[in-house]
Amino acid sequence: MHEFFKNTLSRQKLQQLFVNTALGNFVGYIAGSVVTLVSTYHSVERRALKNLFGILPRKKVVVHLLPEWAEWLLALLVGFFVMEFVRYVINRKKYLVFFKAAAKIRAPSDGPEPAAEAASTPLAGQQQLPPAA
Repeated sequence: MHEFFKNTLSRQKLQQLFVNTALGNFVGYIAGSVVTLVSTYHSVERRALKNLFGILPRKKVVVHLLPEWAEWLLALLVGFFVMEFVRYVINRKKYLVFFKAAAKIRAPSDGPEPAAEAASTPLAGQQQLPPAA
């Protein structure tokens, strides 16, 4: 059991976990913030009684294109999906390294493969079908 924890909780694996999680969370936060920026804009308030019809300085007002709850929910969902996509890409690249290493080990030899020869000859008791036209 001690070896399991020692191998599982190694410094390198914990560092990769923290970096991958921090990167995914940061990109997800940025994506959610972009949704909020896209769904709002700033405007100068109109002349009204509260600014004495333009005598007092006008204030900048934030105008939301969506209701607050919809904006919050959309930012949360987009941030979550982007975070999971980043995590997927990081894990996929990690597995691609293993696949490339396995492909190098299984490099084809110069001669024909035995499986190809066996597939071209019919087994005992099987009929050979004519080629399809």
